[in-house]
Amino acid sequence: MKFTTFFAASALSMIAGAVSADSYGNAYHAPASADAGYNMLADATGMTLYIFDNDSHEASKCYGGCAADWPPFYAKSDAAPYGHFTVHKRTDDTYQWVWQGKPLYYWRGDKKPGDKGGDGMGGYWHVVYR
Repeated sequence: MKFTTFFAASALSMIAGAVSADSYGNAYHAPASADAGYNMLADATGMTLYIFDNDSHEASKCYGGCAADWPPFYAKSDAAPYGHFTVHKRTDDTYQWVWQGKPLYYWRGDKKPGDKGGDGMGGYWHVVYR
């Protein structure tokens, strides 16, 4: 499987490759849709994004050890919602990108763009297909 094109709004395309850290030292990327023939959602670098079935609408239930294995897809506190993307404040005072009401995460086992080793993990973690 090979990742090909990234799709993003024109405002996002100016910052899609930008990676930096927030005041907590958390890395964040601007979200972008990656279409690898499967319509998987990925960040701007092509890393696969996941949702967690135990989360409730725009509220993460993944903290501590869970967040170590499933790092949140962090956002800047002033990130502007667009399309199906919104931002929510986590209980640890960080901000996380949300896709259609579901907080987004990475899987620590994914090492390169296109990896989706966390898909189906424990029956609760899923790649985001749009």
